[in-house]
Amino acid sequence: MRRTVLAGLSICVLLAACGRAVEARYQLSFNTTDTGRLTELSLAVTRIVERRLQSMGEEVRNLDVTQTSGGPELSFKIETQAAADLLREDLIEPFKLSIMRAVKPGETPQLEVEAHGGFIDTGVSEEHLEWVLATEEPDNRGRISLQFTEEGRELMRKVFKQNVGKQIGLFVRGRLIAKLQVDTAELKDDIIITGIPSSELARVFADDVNVGLHVTFTPLP
Repeated sequence: MRRTVLAGLSICVLLAACGRAVEARYQLSFNTTDTGRLTELSLAVTRIVERRLQSMGEEVRNLDVTQTSGGPELSFKIETQAAADLLREDLIEPFKLSIMRAVKPGETPQLEVEAHGGFIDTGVSEEHLEWVLATEEPDNRGRISLQFTEEGRELMRKVFKQNVGKQIGLFVRGRLIAKLQVDTAELKDDIIITGIPSSELARVFADDVNVGLHVTFTPLP
């Protein structure tokens, strides 16, 4: 009888452990009123959370963005507090983006990237980027369009005019994401980056940047 009770207790403990989950809630603040973009940003938020938790080996449950009396709210459940804490740090970290140009002879770089050389800031930052559009090319590769604000376009026109024949780098959160050769002094409204290995990778990048530009996460108790 004693052995049976112990086995029963063990099963109960295991079941209780399996049933526990960490619930996380965030208030979402959007800095755009465009209804189409609001819908796309809400979907992008859920995709980002799911991808980042999957990269930690975590399974997410009940992931949703809902409208509450206090505004839009993100909620989900995961198994471990450690993953919840890591994701929280990730989501609340201020988003940083910059366009930097390759150094010219005799200049001292502000940032050096192994195998890519030194770079100097152009003054173009996340404040000057409005939206990133991801599309698929005929060969199934990805393509992204960087759409700038009017002030951002003016700054980028100066960057292009002053750096013909040189390279500029796109940095997100301090990491070099792409390098572009400036082949003309004239800049169209958007910067197009082609040849991304897959359309899915392009969509992941667009989600990350668009949410970083337009969404603020505030943890809720």
